[in-house]
Amino acid sequence: MPAQPHTAPPATPAVSEEDIAAFVVERFLPGVDVAELDAEYDLLATAVIDSLGVLRIAEWLADRHRIVVPDTELTSRNFRSVSAIRTTAERAAAGAGPAGEGHV
Repeated sequence: MPAQPHTAPPATPAVSEEDIAAFVVERFLPGVDVAELDAEYDLLATAVIDSLGVLRIAEWLADRHRIVVPDTELTSRNFRSVSAIRTTAERAAAGAGPAGEGHV
């Protein structure tokens, strides 16, 4: 019997910090240059986004990138910054378990 070729698992859809930052600026920070938004800037503590903003970002991830963030992942910890959003999106795309605590 011939050996079956090894196939790699499907690649996890990538979502870049630049793409996330562009959406955040467009939706929540009009007039701000995307380059000015640091990936670690606390979007929740500075009231750039609130719990409704978290839901809007999650909806955008699903619509634009086909990444569905489970309800258990819709936490302030997971949406606090552009960097945290990217990590959460990558984890959701890979089907990994939760990392955040408490809902927004």
